[in-house]
Amino acid sequence: MPGAGDRGKAPARWLGTGLLVEEVDNTVTLIILAVVGGVIGLLVFILLLKKFITFILKKTREKKKECLVSSSGNDNTENGLPGSKAEEKPPSKV
Repeated sequence: MPGAGDRGKAPARWLGTGLLVEEVDNTVTLIILAVVGGVIGLLVFILLLKKFITFILKKTREKKKECLVSSSGNDNTENGLPGSKAEEKPPSKV
């Protein structure tokens, strides 16, 4: 059978310069490149989103730290947690 072995080969095209170029289907290559590019883009997006979220969290923490400082002189130990007072003074003997 002539041509029975040529089923899987792509047709060749003559360029006129002495080269015979074989046309190849690049669909799989393009799909692989698109997936790799998409994964890289997704990683860059995730890293940028992480940086942005940590930046916002850092700014909000700084704001909360500023609000926690009070000039009223209260030691803020109403909740009675152990170790919450800075200095424990022994009861004075009269």
